[in-house]
Amino acid sequence: MTTDTIEYCGSLAARLAGMPTAAQEPSRSLAAEGLRLCGNGHVRVGIAKLRRAVRAAQASTSDR
Repeated sequence: MTTDTIEYCGSLAARLAGMPTAAQEPSRSLAAEGLRLCGNGHVRVGIAKLRRAVRAAQASTSDR
């Protein structure tokens, strides 16, 4: 189920912040772009960017 709300943007950002590889590229730039989009009212696109950031951080963790 997808929730296209600003609260979900915050939830994804918080989830990402707890990941050890969140500060590495491409997660960092994807997250920054996602948060910017959410803040400017483009919630659906922002959520997509934040999800990509989470997936990238997860992939970086499994590559270790």
